[in-house]
Amino acid sequence: MYEIWLIINTFYELAMANLELVVGILVAWLALMVVAGMKKTSAWGKGFMPALAVAVLVWIAGFVLVPGLTKSSFSNVTYFWDYLVVAGVAAGFAGLAAAFVWPASLLFRRAQ
Repeated sequence: MYEIWLIINTFYELAMANLELVVGILVAWLALMVVAGMKKTSAWGKGFMPALAVAVLVWIAGFVLVPGLTKSSFSNVTYFWDYLVVAGVAAGFAGLAAAFVWPASLLFRRAQ
């Protein structure tokens, strides 16, 4: 149970340390959602597959790159919880990418 609490606390502390970045990304995403929502021909379901494809690619790239970006390596990733943290960080980036690609794909989609 201690490991789970440590992971949650680490993510929280990182978010608080980078609060300006977190708020800036949130504001940019909300602005993108408002602009995409104002488009009259927005079929939100059509943007799901491009967002999912980008999310999967970002997750794979993130899973491979996160240990190196944190000045570590896969040789240091030895426990189940270590893999879970790497997968979780990669999933966070994948979710963020999907959250931006979904409305953006609606904005750049040609009217049919």
